[in-house]
Amino acid sequence: MSLAECPCYNPDKNSSKTVKGKVKAMISRTMKAWILTEPENLELKEVSVPVPAENQVLVKIDRACICNGSDPGIYHGHEAYQTPLIFGHEASGRIVEKGTAVTQFDVGDRVCWWFEAGAFAEYQTVTPERVAMFTVPEAITPDQAPVMELVLAACRALMKFPPADGRKKLSICGLGPSGLVLIQYARALGYETIIGWDLYESRRSLGKQLGADLVYDPRMILEGKAGEIPESDIGVIMMGDDLLPGEPTATAFLRTIRVGGQLVSYGHPERGFRFSPYVFQSRDLKMEGPEQDMVKIRQKGEEVVQMAADGRIRIEPLITHRIDFEAFLPAFESILAHPEAQIKVIMKWRNEQ
Repeated sequence: MSLAECPCYNPDKNSSKTVKGKVKAMISRTMKAWILTEPENLELKEVSVPVPAENQVLVKIDRACICNGSDPGIYHGHEAYQTPLIFGHEASGRIVEKGTAVTQFDVGDRVCWWFEAGAFAEYQTVTPERVAMFTVPEAITPDQAPVMELVLAACRALMKFPPADGRKKLSICGLGPSGLVLIQYARALGYETIIGWDLYESRRSLGKQLGADLVYDPRMILEGKAGEIPESDIGVIMMGDDLLPGEPTATAFLRTIRVGGQLVSYGHPERGFRFSPYVFQSRDLKMEGPEQDMVKIRQKGEEVVQMAADGRIRIEPLITHRIDFEAFLPAFESILAHPEAQIKVIMKWRNEQ
């Protein structure tokens, strides 16, 4: 979504569809927002507070967080995102106004959602009919709530694939934030064996703490030790760009999925991922993407939110940094330069508690 299409830059665009009251008073006011003016140029700007259409809610953002997987690619330039745009998509907050067509949420509700861009601002309009939106239980703290966008996104990788006969052993290639969430979701679903792969020792260690049975450094492949890794019934590729020389890491990962097994391709590394068609075909593997049906995501998402509320999916161990929104740019530059040094970076505006 570009700013040309966003009510933030044209507050009168949808005024005939808005409700009277609090938002009307906000139209003449401005808010701070991080704007990607063009690829690789982020600026903190004053823009108009957006006006919700009749099918939208206006959310006062109290927390947001950097997406380690998607935000770098959008920052560098992505065909799906036209600049200028309000950056970010992981956030939570309270509804302060809603359009007349919105019936399932009310003013005052604390909410999280997957997926709508424009989160790195003081206010954001969200369209409930277009996303999977949920009220946030009190057990999920303000700092944890924005991470729910990531949690919901990651769990989609297994929403189609609960444990079953012949599908009880899971491997995950990439233990970034999404992989660390998926370990916990898989355990809550009842997977018997969970294996994780990651380059960074800190993430392998946290993966063990969060429920992985075995963790491996993919550099073992370079040492000729790939045969020591047990086979799984289903493998999920959640890695970013491949950093190792030689045979693609994804090809080595395919060799550890049993013949006739399932591969799930999750995420979108900037340079994509390469793998051997021969290995894929000779092992008779099947490949699918994560769940995309919004109705099913909403249904399964209710279970995911409850898992986070009761501690089966732990969010707090994923939070490594807490900063003010104004300090976003150096924190983001750190993620670009040193992705291993942080997992989830939580941001709040100075006036938020």
